[in-house]
Amino acid sequence: MNNKDAKTNKNYLRLQQNFLLKSNLDESCILNQSLALIANKWTLLILMALMQGTKRTNELQKQINGISPKMLNETLKKLIDYDMVKRKVYPEVPPRVEYALTDFGISTADPLAALLDWSLEREAKLTTLYYKMKKSK
Repeated sequence: MNNKDAKTNKNYLRLQQNFLLKSNLDESCILNQSLALIANKWTLLILMALMQGTKRTNELQKQINGISPKMLNETLKKLIDYDMVKRKVYPEVPPRVEYALTDFGISTADPLAALLDWSLEREAKLTTLYYKMKKSK
């Protein structure tokens, strides 16, 4: 988006206007608060995986490449605490545990879809940047 396009983009203008009102993007900022809760790699990937439907721990582990069992369990616990994910334990031996999104978790679908659309529109550039970043580590 060039500078001219930015001036006519309604979301760009909306963000610009909202943030002009705040001199600090500190913890009193709702965007800061939202990002503190969900803006990490594993949280977003778990939410996206659960958009496909109810899953067991081992299904999530297989689907989310690179997440350790410990990190998966910690992130699921946080998402349960945030009321984004619900956990159902079946009284079986061995116990069967399933995870699903709550209504609050489902409400992340629109912003995640917007992020997906943005990513797909810029796939070539993002892929190049991703591998450049990985190479520099």
